[in-house]
Amino acid sequence: MRAFRRASRILRAAFALLLVLAISGCKRASLPDASSPAAQLYVNRCGNCHVPYPPHEMTAAMWDTQVTMMETKMQAAGMRPLSSDERESILEYLKRNAGTE
Repeated sequence: MRAFRRASRILRAAFALLLVLAISGCKRASLPDASSPAAQLYVNRCGNCHVPYPPHEMTAAMWDTQVTMMETKMQAAGMRPLSSDERESILEYLKRNAGTE
């Protein structure tokens, strides 16, 4: 019985360690210029439905397409559309920090 308890404690400790490592590995990198008004606008408007993607994950051209597709989805969901100033600010932020490949 004593051996069973010891093995059980070791397994629980190992599981806890694996869980901590898994969670820490899933942490998303912070956004560039995260405190800028454009980054905050991106987080507030795009982060309502999903985690805002790091801008470097897409090229500038891909962001143009992605934002246009998301505007269509926002409209279909009955959400308030981006104003032209919001769209311009978000796209400028995403393109300035976009990836190259």
